[in-house]
Amino acid sequence: MDTSYQLLDQRRQVLAVPEGKRGLRQSEALFQHVRELPVLLESMESSLNQVQLKAVGYSNRPRNIEGSYMPVFLAGESLARSVAAIHQVPCFSYSHQEGHLAAGLWSLGLEMNHPFYALHLSGGTTELLRVTPMRGVGYTAAVVAQTSDISLGQLIDRLGVAMGLSFPAGPDLEKLAQKNELPLIDVPFSIHHNQSSHKDGFYLELSLSGPETFLQRCLQSSSYSNEQLAASIFHFSGILLGTLMKKALTLEPLASVLTVGGVASNCLVRETMEAFLKKLRLNIHHAQKEFCSDNAAGTAVLTAVHINRVLIDQ
Repeated sequence: MDTSYQLLDQRRQVLAVPEGKRGLRQSEALFQHVRELPVLLESMESSLNQVQLKAVGYSNRPRNIEGSYMPVFLAGESLARSVAAIHQVPCFSYSHQEGHLAAGLWSLGLEMNHPFYALHLSGGTTELLRVTPMRGVGYTAAVVAQTSDISLGQLIDRLGVAMGLSFPAGPDLEKLAQKNELPLIDVPFSIHHNQSSHKDGFYLELSLSGPETFLQRCLQSSSYSNEQLAASIFHFSGILLGTLMKKALTLEPLASVLTVGGVASNCLVRETMEAFLKKLRLNIHHAQKEFCSDNAAGTAVLTAVHINRVLIDQ
């Protein structure tokens, strides 16, 4: 990315998950990152030869809070710091979550200067965040709602794999759902308000193990088609997120919500949530699909912001 926030080049490689499996252990993911990152960098040789490198940015932790850590981030940190040292340019680190937020806003051409809500919906995360842009670069994000067990992405993948689909199951499950012409299944769920256990003032908690058990039983009963189940999963997800937003807005009525993460790219989830919230005064911003699951573009944006706002001021 250049300093005017134009994306110059990108490379992606989906991590390989063995058939029938529902994810990777950290050690397996770290190994694949270490193996694939140099290959991706080498494939960008022609693009890199046409630019003057000014800084390198990377993700070093899941969230922008003390103690947030996963071994898999060491692969990117090692490569980023090595490239920066060789070229004698600054190297900046950001959280994975900040990258998602920045990628989502950048993909829409938006810049938020006031606190806003964000739904971070990925394979391992289902969180409603209260996001505050920092004066310099990046964001602070307080979790105001999250699942107490599995995430929406895990629920979708578990049910998809149980249907015989490959992991990650979201895209194939969405294709099935779009073929459905049967009535949707009403999936029960609950959201609890627990004010005493959260330092930020209020806290909403939801459990998805119950809905998963319900849907697994529907799958095993053979009373419903896979297309019907797939459509019901995404409809349930949209209603769940709409209900969550409605509860949060009664506690703190912020004007906007940004949706990011792989699950946020699903058309059926988006449409259902929007229909549920259409009567409320809420600006719903869905990140462009290509960048919903992308936090690398956001990390590049944050690095360009650092160059433009911080380094130039110095």
